[in-house]
Formats: sequence, C-alpha cells, structure tokens
Amino acid sequence: MNALLCTVRYEALMAVRRKAVLGTVVPLTALSLLLAVTSPVVTGHTDPTARVGAVVVLVNTFCALGVGIALADRLRRGMETRGLADVLEATPTAALSRSLGASLGPLLTALTPVAVPLLLYGAVVAAAAASIVPLATTLTALVTAVLPAALLAASLGGLLGALMPVAAARGVLVAAWLWAVQFPPALSPVPTPTGTVFSPLGGYPLVAWAHAPEVWARRESTGFARPEVTDATALLNLALVVALALACYALGHLATRLRRHGAP
Repeated sequence: MNALLCTVRYEALMAVRRKAVLGTVVPLTALSLLLAVTSPVVTGHTDPTARVGAVVVLVNTFCALGVGIALADRLRRGMETRGLADVLEATPTAALSRSLGASLGPLLTALTPVAVPLLLYGAVVAAAAASIVPLATTLTALVTAVLPAALLAASLGGLLGALMPVAAARGVLVAAWLWAVQFPPALSPVPTPTGTVFSPLGGYPLVAWAHAPEVWARRESTGFARPEVTDATALLNLALVVALALACYALGHLATRLRRHGAP
C-alpha cells in the first residue's frame, strides 16, 4: 500500500508539470461553469438540486472528455521512453502497484480542477437554498457519475493513444465521446449509446440519485437498453461504465506491452 501511495504521489506531481493536463481540463471546466450560470438548461430549473444535476451533465460532457484528451498520451509516452519500462520493472515495487499508481496519479491531477469547482458550486447553491441537499447531491454525482465517466475517458484515451498517433487518438476520442453522450437517437442514422445504460454521461445515476431532469437518462426514447429509471438501472449504468473503463484499461496495457516487446 505504501508503494502504491508513493507511486500515485510521484505520478500526480509529474502530471502537474505537463501543460497538456491542466491546459485542457481547466478551460473545459471554466466553460462548464460559464454555462452553469448562463444556460437556460441549468438556470431554468427552480429546484436547486435539479440545477446541480444539470450542471453535472455539462461536467460529464466537457470535463470528463478533457480528462481523456489530457491523458491520451500517457501509455504512448511509456512506450516511447526507451529503457524506462525496464528500469521500473527492476524496482522492488509490485507490477500491480506500479500500474495502478501510474494510472491513478495523473487521473487525480486531472480530476482535481474539475471536482473542486463542482463542489464549490454545490456549496454555493446549498448556501443560497439554505439546505444541505444540493451539496449532498453534488457529492453523490461526483462519485456515481463524474468519477466513472473520467475513468472511462482516461482509459479509452490511453487505449487509442497506444494504437495510433496521439493527435489522431484525441480526435477519435472527441468524436466517440460526443456520440456516446450527446448524440440523441432521433438524430443518429446509426445506433448510439446516448440515452442508454451504456452511456458514460451517467444519465441514470444522475436522474435517480442527483435529481437531474429525467430527459438525460433515456433521451425520450425507449428500448431494451433504455429502461425506466430506477435504483437498479442506475446501478447497472454505473457498473457498465466502470466495466468498460476496466476493459479499456486492460486492453491499453496489453497493446502497450505487445508493441514494446514486438519493437525491434
């Protein structure tokens, strides 16, 4: 555990020094907060908790994507830094601790400028409403929607970055993310995860537990993958997003290992 914490700390500090991390996430967080105080999608709700839920939809659309864009080069940098992998493998630190620490450290750095303003927003709304509920809703949404979405975006970005040039990977990630979270079925000529229990937007947990408007779950559509919003379907949405994140994480590391050992 101590080795894992040390690895997380080291990787987090290294990520702070990279301009791509904060330079991508901070502007998208600022955009989300600007929309939170100006967009009728948020300000049109009289219920403070509904406003919080609507803001988290913005955060998952833009900020989680920003996390993925910022970390898309993480695995490729490991592949292209000759000798570094061998040096790390020679240390007494367990491989699992190294791998988890190398992933969690940058993720922690990238998520901090998202989580802190979001929690401050929830606190301000709670103070204005003289109720603790909006802040509690913000915490719930952060754990059940924002964190899983950021995990998937970072894992998918890392996988794409290991398979293609980083610039191309970031472009593909943007297209895939928006298709999965903000491409309504009525406008899509092909099947889309938007509005399903597979969507990383986290619409089901946000509607069930964070008081977001119900439209963000099913997107006014029906079908096998668009069930009614219940606690069970919210848990299913959460579990599927985490499972997809773990699958992308595993595939990314497999691709990295195969390319590293297959290189001349």
